[in-house]
Formats: sequence, structure tokens, C-alpha cells
Amino acid sequence: MNQRNFFFKVALWWAILVFGLSARLWGDSSPRPNKAPKAEWLMDVTWLKEHLKDKDLIIADTRSQKEYSEGHIPGAIWLGVFDLSARTNASGLEELKQELEKKFSVLGITGTEKVLFYEEATGVQVTRALWFLMYSGNSNGKLLHGGLAAWRAAQYPLSWERTVRNPQPFVVKENPEVLASTDYVARRIKNPGCVILDVRSREEYAGQDSSKHCARSGRIPGAVWLEWKELLDNTLNFKPVAELQKRLYEAGVTPDKEIITYCHRGNRSSNTYLALRLLGYPRIKNYIGSWHEWASRLDLPVDKDETSPSP
Repeated sequence: MNQRNFFFKVALWWAILVFGLSARLWGDSSPRPNKAPKAEWLMDVTWLKEHLKDKDLIIADTRSQKEYSEGHIPGAIWLGVFDLSARTNASGLEELKQELEKKFSVLGITGTEKVLFYEEATGVQVTRALWFLMYSGNSNGKLLHGGLAAWRAAQYPLSWERTVRNPQPFVVKENPEVLASTDYVARRIKNPGCVILDVRSREEYAGQDSSKHCARSGRIPGAVWLEWKELLDNTLNFKPVAELQKRLYEAGVTPDKEIITYCHRGNRSSNTYLALRLLGYPRIKNYIGSWHEWASRLDLPVDKDETSPSP
């Protein structure tokens, strides 16, 4: 082999390697099968019907108590987590730990049972419950994709009988990999390897929301905007994989970067957090304190627009 051919082959090898890596990280323009999203924690109603009476399955309805009383999946207990909120300083996280231990004790977990959460569709209550269980160090949480609406559509039975399990002590073992604190976010504002993703409405992002729930209006400086509903279909369930990838890449939310999701109090952002996990994004955190906590810290900067951002 002469020297010229040798260098040509080396250059060709590197070109193939770089192209393959880029396609893997950034995606390419070639058509992709538009498959339904799948994950070890995302279950459909067919699976649940087959496993409904499994001894190691705990089913938790995260809707309101009124909705639960009007009909639920047989064997499901009621679990309310929507009232949980957190400040991400040391004292706030300690309070959250105590609240989670109290809330999750009603699940009656004695070992390695699977815990399946559901609500009407795939909204913010069910994703919030699953995210909290992940943060608590329990990796056995699951989510019913399609929720009760899909269960009804399949003409599976409902129950009006209230189910209660024997409470068991629940110990939270915080998983720092899934949570971003206010100080953590502040250190990453100008980090080019990090995307701070605001999933609120356009008005909230622009600082034109008229609500008085926060000390200030606006957004975290440098945050990009993609409303959480953009990743859901018109029935509030996750879109197929190719559509999720396309919308995220258009917004600059790519898997080669660390992604921090936030909204008002960490509810909507938990939904987007799980959508990113579906796609295998390796570095994702949910800023559970979100805008409510950031706005209350008057030492932190805020951005806002004079006019609403373009869709």
C-alpha cells in the first residue's frame, strides 16, 4: 500500500466514524419509523389487564378523590400528590423527604412490588407521581400510557369499591441525578453544554402572564421554550418517537447536552422530563422548585420579552 492510499483510507475511516456519531447524537434527515414510545416503565392497558391480579403489582390512581369515587381501575388505591411542592435548598428538600415518606407509605410497599400510576390520560399528575418515586430512590415505578381513558376505550371493567392497603414505612433515598436545585441551575445559565428548557405557556415564558402567583414574571436567562403539550397528542398521550425527536431537535434540545426542565412548580416539567427519558436522553434533571422558587430569589436574574415569542 503506497502512502497516498494509506492516508486516503484513514481519512475515509474518520469521515465514516464522525458521520455515524453525529447521526446518533443529532439525528439525520432520513425517514425513521414513527413507532409508539416504549420504555420499561411505560405500560399499556393490554399489559395491565393481563397483570391486574398480580400480587406484586400496586395500582395508584392520581386523580382527585371525587374522580376516583366515580369509577376507577379495579384494585387501585387513591394517591394524591398534586399538593406536593418543594424548595430545593437543604431545609426544603428535607421537608419534601418527610412528605414523600408520609405519602408513599399508603402504597404499602413491602419489597420489590411494581407501582403503576395512572390518571385520566398521560397528564401532569401521573408523571409527577412517577418522578417523585424516582427521586425517592425507588426504580419500580410505572406509568399507564393512555390512562383511564384508554382503559375505558378498551371496554375493560371499572370498580367503585375503595381499595386500601396496609401502610408500610417508606424510606426516601434521594436520587440527586433526577433533580436540579436552584443553585445548580444558576451555575449553568451560561453553560453551552446545558439546555434550560422552559415548558410553560408562551405568555409565562415571555413574562406576560397576568397571574400573581409568583414574586416576579419572566424566565430563567438563556432558557429555550417548548411548551410541554407540544410532545403530547390531542388525547394528552406521548406522541410517536419520530415526532418527539423532530420537535425536540427543532427546539435545540439534543441528547448530546444536559437538559434541565422547569415550569411553575415542577408539574408540567415532570411530563417533559419523562418524554426525554423515553427517547434515551442520558442527562436530564427536573428543576422541581421551578419558576415559583426562582422568582422568589431576588438575587437571581430574570429575562422577559416586550412581546410574546413566536411559536
